Amino acid sequence: MNITETLYVKSGVEWRKWLEKNHKNKKEIWLLFYKKHTGKPRISDEDALEEALCYGWIDGIQKRIDDEKFTRRFTPRKPASKLSEMNKEYIRKLVKEGKMTAFGFNAVSKFFDKSKDQDDKLTIAPDILKLLKADEHAWENFQNFSESYKRVRIGYIENRRGRDEMFQKSLLHFIKMTAKNKKFGRIQ
Repeated sequence: MNITETLYVKSGVEWRKWLEKNHKNKKEIWLLFYKKHTGKPRISDEDALEEALCYGWIDGIQKRIDDEKFTRRFTPRKPASKLSEMNKEYIRKLVKEGKMTAFGFNAVSKFFDKSKDQDDKLTIAPDILKLLKADEHAWENFQNFSESYKRVRIGYIENRRGRDEMFQKSLLHFIKMTAKNKKFGRIQ
């Protein structure tokens, strides 16, 4: 995949202005990110994704440019594109902050129902729950984690169901980290 048009922004405000103006007429944009060691201003990964979700866009492939920067492709969401638990969690946050646009809601409406998903309660499959409870430290720590973190991590594991090796590896890693009271991933 070739890098087409690129954009460098220093903040979420700049990125949101670009999205507001271009979200309906552009097919993609490659957002430039300077690596942290350069000390150059850059939008955070989280801000870039959150602002994109507000306008019905999503992040995709990332490519290295050189030792100082990389780029990530952003595109409008496809109508059949499912939402990960992590992105649902971001959307819940953006709704509470009043940042989601009507266009953004329309792009995710097939997989995110504002009335139902806003305060989605966590349901854990019996097989996952059994393994989690089998480790006393993991279970104790798990109960103290935020609901959003638990939803994202359990959702990530559930998305691997049907691919046994990946499912088991993800679940065991989660239990190991939870037993150590360590969180990982974007949402903590």
